[in-house]
Amino acid sequence: MCANSSSTSVISSAVSSDGVCSSDDPPLEIGELKETIWSRRPILGEIMQKHGGKTLRAYAQDFLDVNRTPLLDVRKNELIDTAESLIAERLGSDVAAGVAAQLRSCALVSTTDHHSIIQHPFWVNANIISALPYRESAIPNLRYLVVFSFAGVSLNNASGYPRGLLFHSGTGGLGNLVKLPLLSDKMKMSTVYATRAYTREDVEQGLTLLNKKERLGEVTADRANGVRALTHEFLLAPDVLAEKDFSSQITAINYRLWPRLFHSSRASSTKAGTTIPSGVPDLIYLEIETLVRELLLRFHLKNSNSFITKLLFNDEWRKLALEHFDGIHGAFQNSTSSGTYFFWGIDSKGHRVRLRIEGKDLVSHDGTMRFPLTPASIASALTKREIFPSMLLSYLMVSLYYGMKCLGGFCQVHDLTMTKKAWQLLLQKMGEKAEAEAIEPVQTRELGGDGLVLAYLQTQNGELVTATGVDMALDDVNTSYGDFVELSKKLTLSEAMNPLLPEMYTVLYTADERVPRFADMKPEWIMEVTGLKKKLEQEIRSLGLSVVRS
Repeated sequence: MCANSSSTSVISSAVSSDGVCSSDDPPLEIGELKETIWSRRPILGEIMQKHGGKTLRAYAQDFLDVNRTPLLDVRKNELIDTAESLIAERLGSDVAAGVAAQLRSCALVSTTDHHSIIQHPFWVNANIISALPYRESAIPNLRYLVVFSFAGVSLNNASGYPRGLLFHSGTGGLGNLVKLPLLSDKMKMSTVYATRAYTREDVEQGLTLLNKKERLGEVTADRANGVRALTHEFLLAPDVLAEKDFSSQITAINYRLWPRLFHSSRASSTKAGTTIPSGVPDLIYLEIETLVRELLLRFHLKNSNSFITKLLFNDEWRKLALEHFDGIHGAFQNSTSSGTYFFWGIDSKGHRVRLRIEGKDLVSHDGTMRFPLTPASIASALTKREIFPSMLLSYLMVSLYYGMKCLGGFCQVHDLTMTKKAWQLLLQKMGEKAEAEAIEPVQTRELGGDGLVLAYLQTQNGELVTATGVDMALDDVNTSYGDFVELSKKLTLSEAMNPLLPEMYTVLYTADERVPRFADMKPEWIMEVTGLKKKLEQEIRSLGLSVVRS
């Protein structure tokens, strides 16, 4: 972190306790924007009403408090062993064994992120915040941030941009946010789950575009050189190129790239090139769809007594599923023919295709896809990668069948809570009272940092903008993780959320639904009128942070 300088700087945001204007008491317009967001996700509103005044540090302490779920706990080894085998294929047996040991002692994962290179401010900040309680925990061998990320998003998804790299151009002290594609435009609507491994040729085409942007003055030479070096080191590593698919490549890249985000400046190092330990847990990305697929294939589709199997294939359970999950985000809505019934289809271009019930089959709307709802048919379609598990099925499996505590995003805290209530009602109607009661301790209101900000860029003229992971990895400033921990003690949950309210609004409301005065709000304006910007500047000065020049 560093004070304002002539070059772009990455800093951690912090707030002095006696600032000029409390951002927990926002202007009327911001209060109205919050209420508009809460109306779409009421559980999020309840969390913010109860905890918004807590510091991030205080709020995060409860992350490691995992409720016991005795009936569900006996099943957990199925999930942990499956995750271990998948991680071992990508990161080696030693890392996989360490992750498995941690999950057996602390059944905590994050299901917040989209499966992409760790760069979007949503996921960078979510994982910074999720790691806050690790340092002082008494839990042994707590070394990993385990993220079961969602790969059902498209390559062009705005919240992550899996298709390429996100970074600020460096022009004019900061510049614009650059989206540098590495995969071709014709692939942009393909799901990450269905995407082949990228090749050296794909990356070189992206670097050719970067060279053009540099020649046109759209990216500074320093920034372009940094992106090229990062790309060669992480994306073009021979073993990463050899991975079997894009999802596996992301796992390998993020494991290596994540520690690079947290570093001292070269000016504070005793010797050029010194490696500074990040002090942050290792980041393990495993896409939840692959995990759930393997759990289905290894255990549930072979076991007629599994509640998941009954849900998928029993006529009476299916009828109740269509009733109780209707309208829950991540499931389906019968009145609008949106969402999908437990699985998405995958077409020849890798796009996801909505599936609906027709008799005892899963059928696409155009009728080109048809999958009989039998264990053998679903097993075949999963193995051939013709379908993949939906968000609803993923939540049911990981959280509500195996009882893992899932830190989630600003949507999940509502959606998973609604899913839990619906699943309990369904179980009760099917006479499975013990299972319905066993689920009650499962924690579903755990906001894991999505929609909150700790990491900012400070521009030449003093403006503060949320930083990408690539920015943090490249900039020659102090981003030591210990400083994020210290500064999280001074920033409240509400203050951390305020700058991303406009982006949350655009996620929750379609273009034709948006009110211009909300859609047009800028994070910089929110920070200014709430006093957050001034408090950040005061904290920077009070810490005596030195100027760092690149």
